[in-house]
Amino acid sequence: MKKHIILFGITAAFAAMLSGCKKTTDPINPNVATITLVNGGPKYLTGDATVNPKDTLIFQYTITSPVPMATVELDKSVVGSNNKIPSFAFKDSVKTQGSLTFTAIKKFPVDSAAGVYQYNVVARDINGLFLGQSKIVNVTVAPDFYFYTGRQLFVPDTVAKTNKCYFSTTDFDTYSYTSAGAAISPKIDFGYFFNTDSLYAANNLTASANVKDRVVGNSFYALSVAPAPSQIAMNDISGWTKNATQLAVGTTSTFVNLTSGGAITQNAITALKKSTSGNLSTSLLPIVTRTTKTVTSTVGGKTVTNTYNADAVTPITTGTIIYFKTVDGRYGAINVDLGTTATSAAKSQFVNISVKVTKK
Repeated sequence: MKKHIILFGITAAFAAMLSGCKKTTDPINPNVATITLVNGGPKYLTGDATVNPKDTLIFQYTITSPVPMATVELDKSVVGSNNKIPSFAFKDSVKTQGSLTFTAIKKFPVDSAAGVYQYNVVARDINGLFLGQSKIVNVTVAPDFYFYTGRQLFVPDTVAKTNKCYFSTTDFDTYSYTSAGAAISPKIDFGYFFNTDSLYAANNLTASANVKDRVVGNSFYALSVAPAPSQIAMNDISGWTKNATQLAVGTTSTFVNLTSGGAITQNAITALKKSTSGNLSTSLLPIVTRTTKTVTSTVGGKTVTNTYNADAVTPITTGTIIYFKTVDGRYGAINVDLGTTATSAAKSQFVNISVKVTKK
């Protein structure tokens, strides 16, 4: 019994000790600030909105808090982004120490890339502790370009002429020689074929030069190309509208990075300038340029010099980006997608493409 009394006494003393250490200050409510978005005019955002790239956004907000504020943030995050930490569109220090009220107007351009951007206002105290936040405003930036994937262009067939080898950026549809005709031709921006012409042509070429023949391969062209290569000349388009679409292979960007009409336009202009500056054709790709080469070799103890013409070209393969400008002034990009199967001029051969083109 005595042992039980001792244990009880120790327990009671320990409880009294803990009771003496208990905090007497209640924790601060972590969501005490009241944040109101103010409608100061037609462009002021107080709720979800859809805007065009680089449109101006205006936020006006007032804050009241029973706890002094030190900083106020206008946070921004991108829906679907792997980065879960929001960035600051603006971060203000409250100028008056111990202030319980705050007001601000923020005016800035929205991103040029299409997507959904979330904004909300957050208030914090001097220790960076959260005091409250406004409601989340979803701003949807509508794309200023069209984007279509999974289009197939086939090698032109010579008999039925039903292979879809023409493309229109007006309706993003593909057409064959039979289904297009003169009536549809004003909508056609470019065509596709497999060029079987030899890449390298040589005169008096010796074996030591080791220059091999190969074909040009996948080719894109504007209907205005003249003279027409033999692989497409069998289609009589003399009565068609021949749109002079400008074409150029791109080298400075990737297709996935073309997230705005501005990016598409700028990259297309750069690529087309490079093509025209070298007096190269912009109506037929790939561009084949001819150079003269000289090979010197020893035959029977004598030095023999052979001069020959050699063609040079960068082939169009999976991942190639082709920029273009339509006759009505729109800029676009063609991506040769994974799954390209064209290795010959057989009518069963085709390429898969994705296309982005700016809106009028």
